[in-house]
Amino acid sequence: MSKDEILEALRQHPFTHDMEAAWRESLAEIARMQTYAPDTLLLREGRAADAFFLIIDGLVAIEMFVPERGSLRLQTVSAGEIVGWSWALPPYRWEFDARALTETKALVLDAAQLRDRMHRDCALAAWILSRLLAVVAGRLKATRLQLLDLYAPAPRRAL
Repeated sequence: MSKDEILEALRQHPFTHDMEAAWRESLAEIARMQTYAPDTLLLREGRAADAFFLIIDGLVAIEMFVPERGSLRLQTVSAGEIVGWSWALPPYRWEFDARALTETKALVLDAAQLRDRMHRDCALAAWILSRLLAVVAGRLKATRLQLLDLYAPAPRRAL
């Protein structure tokens, strides 16, 4: 995929659509388009968090392993959303799994190079981290609601 096509994908993605043009140019240098087949892992809990995924098309399940229960889907992410924020915080290890549910196309940014650009440009770092924090807050809320549903006592039946 050409740099112009990557730039266009960055212009259209909700996470980066209103980003300064110079920052989009910088991100395009460290991005590649990747397609994932259904049931392919984008990331695995505990492994190095080496990428940041902007989902262009498809569905991705955010999952965690629960002993004696297996894999638990926390959320499903679709086109226009992002996957992965562990790349932004030491020790840079994934906290969850992410699995393609359908054929999924993602713009994949190299995390080490993204961190380097953020270290060199505090305004870029503030912009990305504020967007990322909004996503994290939304995911936390969704996870909390799912856990409330999972652990809520069963309703009592009338006699």
